[in-house]
Amino acid sequence: MSTRCNIHFTDSRGGVEANIYRHSDGYPDGVLPDLDRFFAAVEAQTSDTRFNDPSYLAAKFVVWQAGEYAHGGQPLDFISLGIMGADAGDGEFVYTVTCSDGYPPKRPAVTYREA
Repeated sequence: MSTRCNIHFTDSRGGVEANIYRHSDGYPDGVLPDLDRFFAAVEAQTSDTRFNDPSYLAAKFVVWQAGEYAHGGQPLDFISLGIMGADAGDGEFVYTVTCSDGYPPKRPAVTYREA
């Protein structure tokens, strides 16, 4: 059975600006390493990380995660990931990616709790 989760991208005051639903591998030992790999990819591939902008960073995460889930090398052929207006009722964990203030922006802090 899949372990579902929600990943909140927040500003430094805790306001949720983007909510990503992940259908599987929602346990901390799946999500935390993926977020670390995502942050590293952002640092390696961009000149503007957007680590201080939750909406833009969440968009980058969706693109990156879709690439991880894509079938047959087709970037739009993915499932198991969505943008939500509210938390999915079946999520087992909620992760909070807190974007930094200031410049240059630092990697976001990540916390989690059971839903």
